[in-house]
Amino acid sequence: MTKKEMVQLIASELNVDQVLTKKIVQRFLDSMLDTLFTNNRLELRNFGVFEIRQRASRKARNPRTNEEVIVPPKRIVSFQAGKNVAKRLAPGQSAESEMPLQ
Repeated sequence: MTKKEMVQLIASELNVDQVLTKKIVQRFLDSMLDTLFTNNRLELRNFGVFEIRQRASRKARNPRTNEEVIVPPKRIVSFQAGKNVAKRLAPGQSAESEMPLQ
């Protein structure tokens, strides 16, 4: 699902203007990023935790030349699923099953 599709879905479900919905969704995403980069961690209860982690440098091989190269360290965003997401991913749960928003 794209952001545009999400905006259209939310706007139609709530009977509100798509332009306003797009601004709200974008503001939410921007605030998530701001929090993540400021605190290196963003926790959304029962949904999950986003965290910035440092990936160490490592040795790799160029598949074309078989030459060894050093991949520099980099920062990555990791996600740890929360309670509600984990329940939805559990075997026997359908993707359409409704989970209450809290």
